[in-house]
Amino acid sequence: MLAGYLVLLATLAAGVLTAVAMLFSATWAALLLIVVLLWLFVRYVLMRRTKPETQGAWINRKLHPGLWQMVDEVAEVAGCRTPDEIRLGPDMRADVREYSGGFRCLVLGLPLLGGLSVSELRAVTGRELAHFQLVSPWESRLPRAVLRPYQLITKSHTRTRAEQAEAVAASASDDQAAKSAFVKLPALAAVWRDFRFSSARVSYQYRTPDLVQRFNAYLTTPEGTEALAKAGVTEWPEHGGPAWELLTEPDKSLPYLQRQLFEELGPDREEKTV
Repeated sequence: MLAGYLVLLATLAAGVLTAVAMLFSATWAALLLIVVLLWLFVRYVLMRRTKPETQGAWINRKLHPGLWQMVDEVAEVAGCRTPDEIRLGPDMRADVREYSGGFRCLVLGLPLLGGLSVSELRAVTGRELAHFQLVSPWESRLPRAVLRPYQLITKSHTRTRAEQAEAVAASASDDQAAKSAFVKLPALAAVWRDFRFSSARVSYQYRTPDLVQRFNAYLTTPEGTEALAKAGVTEWPEHGGPAWELLTEPDKSLPYLQRQLFEELGPDREEKTV
């Protein structure tokens, strides 16, 4: 389907170039083609030059085998290979990124470790890995201006892929934990944004990187429950302890990882969500 769409775009582009050549000259058509090709090349280079080494807090497999084992298991359920690297990011979201040579990096938002349980994090990770697996490699490389019309045309196909990713999420964890995670995520993102804006100032003043622990405790307070209710979550089912228990010696490793993301977790940073 994608191949047919690209052929159609190429045919339309050839028609435009032919029209330009007929109305003006072959020189103008050639110049237009050169400009478009240069634009696509520059976009490709800019998209590919960013290296994962500079993004987020790197998770060493030997130091944190529990988290890696979880990702290994979920990747097997999703039917894809385990990402080459895991990093913790500053946002309440999970994301799979692919770089030159097919190098894949799974970015798990550090706030997820405080807002979700282990079972819920498995579901979220499963959905992201499955979604990335179901997307054609060409789709992840196409410019948004080209890809967006294709997504609108194939909306039903996209919906089917989303349903498949949801099914993988449930298989990677269980139905209740998956439903709980996906209901919580938008509310957690909103509550985390407000919490980070107010509480990060205290952390910056005293240089205490304990935002994630305090956020987890805040969710159980009357104030946190009220904030969640305002964000649309009125029930808070428990599915085990916080996801940071996947880390080795979380009381020591979690502050260390937060310290690596100290600036990104700051109060003035713009939040990215799923």
